[in-house]
Amino acid sequence: MKDFELEDFFDREACDLCGDCLSRCPELSGKISDPVGAWSDIVAGIDSDRAARVLSGCSTCMTCSAVCHSGANPYGLILYRWFERTRSAGVPMRASLVMPLERDNAWHRVMAKLPADERRLLDSWGDLSRPELEPRALFAGCNLQIMPFMASPALLGDIPVFGREDLCCGEVYYRMGAFDKVATIAANLTETYSETGMREVVAYCQACYNVLANILPRHFGARFPFKVSYFGDVLADRVLSGELEVEGKLKGLKVTVQDPCHSKLLGAELRERQRRVLEHMGCEVVEMKHSGEMSLCCGLGQGASRFSPVDMTVGTVRRLREARATGAERLVVYCNSCDLLFSVGTQLTPFVIPVWHLNELICEALGEPVPRRNLARARSMVLALFGRGAPRVVSPRRFYVGS
Repeated sequence: MKDFELEDFFDREACDLCGDCLSRCPELSGKISDPVGAWSDIVAGIDSDRAARVLSGCSTCMTCSAVCHSGANPYGLILYRWFERTRSAGVPMRASLVMPLERDNAWHRVMAKLPADERRLLDSWGDLSRPELEPRALFAGCNLQIMPFMASPALLGDIPVFGREDLCCGEVYYRMGAFDKVATIAANLTETYSETGMREVVAYCQACYNVLANILPRHFGARFPFKVSYFGDVLADRVLSGELEVEGKLKGLKVTVQDPCHSKLLGAELRERQRRVLEHMGCEVVEMKHSGEMSLCCGLGQGASRFSPVDMTVGTVRRLREARATGAERLVVYCNSCDLLFSVGTQLTPFVIPVWHLNELICEALGEPVPRRNLARARSMVLALFGRGAPRVVSPRRFYVGS
């Protein structure tokens, strides 16, 4: 196993122990009585009660690194402490259900039961030797592979799609601090992509974009023969330039926006472009109490600290309630993980607000709507997790996430 150093993820010399990362955190603000002391303990590796409250309460929303005035990357320190925990004590069996490369995980169970038209799409995406993938192709990560119906030809244009179960970018493992697994993923992807002729990979998901463009090369030694771009930027250019004729087509629709966690590390411009696209189509955007850099996680990251489905459910329901409180007609997401988690949440709570991916709205404005299968997919995920997955959910056993 590789020896990871704390300095690879957190700049201790830059950190002045101000505690702003905790005092400004939308998840922990007000819950930590002494943010400076708690942060000092985490930096020093002291196993105190106040440090434990942070490490068990973090939802991986990434605000801490977004607001750090010294650029020390406090999020990286939290992940490193979880890495130490994961390597020494392993993780509960239930965590394997949401790890995309583990045997019989929930993602693969849902994908195995996709409708025939979506199954054909997945099968067609798996061949990386296709000449049409050169020089530019769109990467369908696990979150698009579980929702292939979102790959609308009206939006993709002439960009071909590729994706396979074994090409997971490793985001979920990184978010849990399973660095050994991420290092193996980085090495495997480096080897796999070196044999292709792709020169630009367009990541459908902003999480995949950040991992492929930044995290794997910076922290895990990945070397890719292509540049990585974000499909949301490609699509925004087509909308705002008028290439896609959607201006004013959704006039009067009142929406609120969920900013996904990785968007905080990718900059305010990325988040603002999503809103400009909505406004260009005529939507009225109303903000939730927590938005932008202070946005709360959709619930997915809620499970990273204690591997608890209850924590995830609480986080999702809380966010749906906040969205509904705006008076918006729809909650708009631009992350497939948020789409799936919120759709699951609407099956578990009366605080319902319709959940739409931004790309679905663009298709609606074009007059070429995509099938609304997110709720059916959410029900499949619930069954995969709490039906067949129930024995692992309640199991007291743990396992090690190795290479």
